[in-house]
Amino acid sequence: MNPISSLVFVLLLTVFPTQILCQTALIEEACGYTIYKVLCLETLVPDSEAHSAKDLKTLAKVSLKHTEYEANFVDSNIEGLEESSGPGPVRHALVFCTKKYVTVIAKIQAAETSFAQGNITATKAQLTDATINRQLCDKGFEGKRYKSPISDWTTKLSQMQNNAESIIAHI
Repeated sequence: MNPISSLVFVLLLTVFPTQILCQTALIEEACGYTIYKVLCLETLVPDSEAHSAKDLKTLAKVSLKHTEYEANFVDSNIEGLEESSGPGPVRHALVFCTKKYVTVIAKIQAAETSFAQGNITATKAQLTDATINRQLCDKGFEGKRYKSPISDWTTKLSQMQNNAESIIAHI
């Protein structure tokens, strides 16, 4: 368990114990289905829509929304790194990732639309396509003499998407 994540959650419980403990039973249930429970809690506990949720479907929708935000964050950071990097293999990999992340974001948005329409099968397929494109980006850095400058971001995105998929699987 990440010590910083634990500290944040404990601080939230200290400052807002009644609000958090009384309103998070459903969030706790949803996050209990995930592998990355602390990240799930960090994502859903502060979200007002998640707090007013009456069912797992709403929490899955919120989790997908945060996954899209994270994908946009990763994409923006990749573009920033691409612009600041000189010519060479890192820049080449970043250019490739920029192209892949257009698809990643589009697939996550399509998954949100499919989910809103109640089509879980299409939602899962779109998220699988997003994963494939994210992994293709990551492979552009494998076997190189340098570490991927985006691995922490893509790892977090992968974990957030995994959490959303886990909640969807329990609807």
